[in-house]
Amino acid sequence: MSEKDPDHIHRKERPSERMFRRSRRAEMRRRQAAREDANFFRAVFSLAGVATAFVFVIIYMASANGGSGMVALAPLSEPWIGPFSRLEIFGVGLIIVLGAVFWFRIKKRP
Repeated sequence: MSEKDPDHIHRKERPSERMFRRSRRAEMRRRQAAREDANFFRAVFSLAGVATAFVFVIIYMASANGGSGMVALAPLSEPWIGPFSRLEIFGVGLIIVLGAVFWFRIKKRP
């Protein structure tokens, strides 16, 4: 006689055990989806905050010097490195940095 009971190995699973396992798996999937949604919305709202701050900086610079419009931005639009102005280079750099930050933030495991 072996120590393992052959009836225990081939025992049929009760319907209540199957329902419990299925409901636990469904709950785990719902929680995982909720975590992914929370990470996505956190990144989207962070991006919206940064974009709003950037717009306020542009408005502030446009209203500088007695509200002379975009004249305050003229030095930033002159060629700096090759044919590219400071605004273009800083804009592309900001997009790259923000994209990397948000990518790592979304992919970070909670």
